[in-house]
Amino acid sequence: MPSGYVSVAVPTPLRQTFQYRVPREQSVEIGWRVRVPFGNRRVVGIVTSLDAEPHIESKKIREIAEVLDPAVKVDESIFGLCRWAADYYCHPIGEVFATALPTLVRTGKEPRADLEALTLTDTGRQLDLDSLNRAPAQRRVIDLLSKRPLTREELAHEEVTRHVITSLYKKELVTWEPVTADEKPAAFKLTGVDHGGVTPTPAQAAAVSQISAGGAATTLLYGVTGSGKTEVYLRLIEDCLKAGKQAMVLVPEIGLTPQTISRFKARFDVEIAVLHSGMTDKERATDWMNVRNGEAGVIIGTRSAVFTPMRNPGLIIVDEEHDASFKQSEGFHYSARDLAVMRGSREKVPVVLGSATPSLESFHNAEVEKYHLVKLAERPAGVLPEKYRLVDTGQVPLEDGLSKPLTSAIQATLDKGQQVLVFINRRGFAPVLFCNTCGWIARCHRCDAKLTYHLGYSKLICHHCGSEERNHLVCQSCKSKDLAALGQGTQRIEQVLANTFRHHPILRIDRDSTRRKGSLDSILDTVATGEPAILVGTQLLAKGHHFPSVTLVAILDIDAGFYSADFRSIERTGQMVLQVGGRSGRAQFPGEVMIQTAFAGHPLLQALIREGYDVFAQSLMQERRDAHLPPYRFHALIRASSQDRDTARIFLEEVSAYNNSDRVELLGPVPALMEKRAGRFRQLLLFSSDSRSQLLHLLKEKVGIASALPRASKVRWSVDVDPYDLF
Repeated sequence: MPSGYVSVAVPTPLRQTFQYRVPREQSVEIGWRVRVPFGNRRVVGIVTSLDAEPHIESKKIREIAEVLDPAVKVDESIFGLCRWAADYYCHPIGEVFATALPTLVRTGKEPRADLEALTLTDTGRQLDLDSLNRAPAQRRVIDLLSKRPLTREELAHEEVTRHVITSLYKKELVTWEPVTADEKPAAFKLTGVDHGGVTPTPAQAAAVSQISAGGAATTLLYGVTGSGKTEVYLRLIEDCLKAGKQAMVLVPEIGLTPQTISRFKARFDVEIAVLHSGMTDKERATDWMNVRNGEAGVIIGTRSAVFTPMRNPGLIIVDEEHDASFKQSEGFHYSARDLAVMRGSREKVPVVLGSATPSLESFHNAEVEKYHLVKLAERPAGVLPEKYRLVDTGQVPLEDGLSKPLTSAIQATLDKGQQVLVFINRRGFAPVLFCNTCGWIARCHRCDAKLTYHLGYSKLICHHCGSEERNHLVCQSCKSKDLAALGQGTQRIEQVLANTFRHHPILRIDRDSTRRKGSLDSILDTVATGEPAILVGTQLLAKGHHFPSVTLVAILDIDAGFYSADFRSIERTGQMVLQVGGRSGRAQFPGEVMIQTAFAGHPLLQALIREGYDVFAQSLMQERRDAHLPPYRFHALIRASSQDRDTARIFLEEVSAYNNSDRVELLGPVPALMEKRAGRFRQLLLFSSDSRSQLLHLLKEKVGIASALPRASKVRWSVDVDPYDLF
């Protein structure tokens, strides 16, 4: 019998569903999209239950305005994952569904209608290819299109530039034509595998065998930098594809997807879907449908790709599982890594978490045998591990941020025809603009933070809220002109290196230099020539890039990690040191890593570079155990912010009143480490317990209290379960 009423999750911050009447002569099912009246507007929601009876007076229940295409629905597996995530992370179910679905799908549009593809014109089909011998890029595109039309995403995969397309369009050799996907898409076909002459090492083969033998379990693949984790991934994916199943690979950054795609396309002759925020809505929805319908064999994506429905799921891989990018920092505070593990458990498919520097949480899960642990402890034969050298800045003076031993090592490396990577995790020119006369410092008026001076823009920019000001030529307090830019950022180090090493290119890689589409690829192409050069950059350089000609890595200014108030800071610092250091010595040349630091004698830093990540991590885990910190204790936060200093604090005081649990500690409310940010004052209420179930029980109770408080409408508040930071 058709249901008379349904409950619908709509994309709002309200932690509830809303009941609607089903129109006569229509039926709906759980997971279908429906357009419903909500207040004075219409929104698209997801049906969460079929209700036989009204929950409120029936005449107050409004009717569904439109039942959308049932062929594009939330599949059962993703529906269950979203319900679980909403419950675990204490987040409104409507917003969870909104995160899980591509924009076109969640706004009720047909995701694959009117897709454009580049197609040969009649003139293009009759063209003699030899006439384009002097334009090889154009000839290549004509040859590709002679086989079939290509969408914009497919052209991007083939690395076809906009300039080439424009040139062919002006010659009337190609045109854009709308295409609609077949109504009955075929499942993907693996038509070939090209190993490129690569034979797995005995350690890699053993890792593949161990992971495969584990069945539908979660494996922590702990492989030192350069040990060949990607080859293990590729072999596992090959077995998955040959079994007719799909493989999902999650990567932490958009910048990693092009090189991952290139490597996977070279290995597998199969459709590869790509899902990340840098794509257009149409491209993302199209690839989402390709995966859902089983047309794509491999899915490569960033954080939210974990929600992509797979018709025949067979494997989930989370590369660089320790990376903070897998944790959503705003709104719905989910961890894509943890959801991948949960999804694998629910769908009974193996999950592989790979890293050279695993998170302490994953190490702990391996210790208690929640995860299988598989190690790749050595690099392939002939590839030597990098050597670490500490430069004690307490003993060795710095000139413009660089020590004499470092500049000498850079010169020697360039003289040998090799490349150097200089890492400093601070973009801009200088982090402080200071008045030598009165001590004034340029600060952000919206945050408790200093403004960073950016030389190229001649602006002062807040890296926390994005506020910008023109560079000040005089002190804003005493009007003195004696201003100084203090400290180093990537731009200043770039300038210093350019002045010191005038005959070699200096290539900067940070968010400022790679803002334009294709700029990162252009820089990486220059690096790939192997000519002597110096790369300068932030953590974008540490994200898995392969630089075969880099034999010297210099790491500057890591000291903040040793005195931060955040208990995770030393863990992050150690991971960063090894990830950046691992960029050196990948080819036939041994690598060297020089670290400038005032903490050269710190026991954890000494353990890291002399005894490796294992010993470093075990020392940190003992400290965490003694201090009752994660992963040996569970945390959750309620964050609140208001435009005045007191409202958020009073709100959280009301929430925290009457704690009747003796297993959960409530700490706070306390100001966030950066109390004022983007013009709002922020307060935290921390939940801490050695029982996850007890913590979640109390948290849900307090969330219910918070939702009902009159003051809730005067603050912005959110819940963060398993918080990655306390900011």
